[in-house]
Amino acid sequence: MNSLRQKLTLSLIATVVATLTACGGGGSTTGASAVVKGVAATGWGIDKGSVTLACASGNTAPVSTASDGSYSVDVSNVSLPCVARVDYTDSAGKQARLHSLVRTAGTVNINPVTDMIVASLSATGAASNVQATEVRTYTEDRIRTATQMVKTELTSKGVSTGFLPDDVIGTKMTATSASGKGDDYDTVLDRMAEKTSLKTIENELKTGHEGGSLSTSTGQPGNAAAGKALYEASCQSCHGARIADASNASKTLKAIHENEGGMGYLASTITATAADSIATYMANGLSGSSGTAATTPAALTTQTITFTPPATQTLGASAPTLTASASSGLPLTLATLTPAVCSVSAGALKLLTAGNCTLTASQPGNASFAAAASKTITFSIIDPSAPVVPPVGVIPVASNGKTLYASHCSSCHGPAAAGGSKVLNGANSALTILWAINNNLGRMGSLTSLTQQNLADIAAFLATPNM
Repeated sequence: MNSLRQKLTLSLIATVVATLTACGGGGSTTGASAVVKGVAATGWGIDKGSVTLACASGNTAPVSTASDGSYSVDVSNVSLPCVARVDYTDSAGKQARLHSLVRTAGTVNINPVTDMIVASLSATGAASNVQATEVRTYTEDRIRTATQMVKTELTSKGVSTGFLPDDVIGTKMTATSASGKGDDYDTVLDRMAEKTSLKTIENELKTGHEGGSLSTSTGQPGNAAAGKALYEASCQSCHGARIADASNASKTLKAIHENEGGMGYLASTITATAADSIATYMANGLSGSSGTAATTPAALTTQTITFTPPATQTLGASAPTLTASASSGLPLTLATLTPAVCSVSAGALKLLTAGNCTLTASQPGNASFAAAASKTITFSIIDPSAPVVPPVGVIPVASNGKTLYASHCSSCHGPAAAGGSKVLNGANSALTILWAINNNLGRMGSLTSLTQQNLADIAAFLATPNM
């Protein structure tokens, strides 16, 4: 099977037993002033990302990352462990999300490597599906194994991982930013971006969780119940609840024979018969009677999210009702990615200041439906009472703006004097006029020839139209 687990699990080297000091922590309680802080990065620090923690009890409010990717979250009012995530806009202008684990207060980095580790630990192979209740089951051995698997995969893609620490989640790092160069850890993230992609590797992770074909030494199913007991006693502490490669008995025996990942000590326990039973359990789970493979569970139904952005809003007016739904009919979680501009609580939107409001809708799925791909929308909030805002270094001249308005704007918007009802709300801001032109609002895209000075002049005139 072409999967990350197939390529890596049976080729883990002995260094997998190296001590990992934190792994995002190992406890489950918080103190009166407990804080989780770290760096969110992709090679460069993630600037203005939104970090949230979904915890065993309670979720934290979104916090924004600084220009160097650093963040700090108060976790004194939630119960650990948590799944950390950062939502941000990538270099292509698309919304993206990365994940990490929080097991104690302290340092928690969020980057493509931590995301791959979470995906590797996940029961489904997708980092976005991990819940805090699942994190509780992760042992230090499992996290060490997942970390080594990711490092080995990156090495196979030509990425040198020598500078990655044993604990990539809990070791302090410095990301490249406008104020300075990143450290060696950050350099590995740069090389990863050049050689491969997160999507490529995590697709392999996900493939590694597929059931695959049962392969035993006899060609017949073994004892699934015995296989479950053997796997849980001998394998689960390192490999997690399931591993696709173990549905092939010969691969398991070969790994033990060659002492891959230090597995040689299992030679006296995992015989051919035992490997057949483990393969049966891994491929099909338990059956109604011992020795017979069960039917593979049905795949979860796909669901999609519809989230309609509202029109441009005016600060001070009543916020619109948000229109969002999942095709499954399951309830959605709505969150803001721009908490300084707008907020959302229990599905209700609140307009806080002028700017672009970005919201995201998510649905984690249930026993019948797979998690939906999150949906992100953006709309503008304008302030009609805002003062004239000229570009930096530009001195507006209202009299020039009066002439420009008459020649370029009045034919559509009408007179600018009091009572000019078609004048755009907030047009006494040069930035608002520029936004309208850039977005071709009312076919204003034809006015791209107007300079910053022109826009400032028009805005100054509209601020005092009776001059």
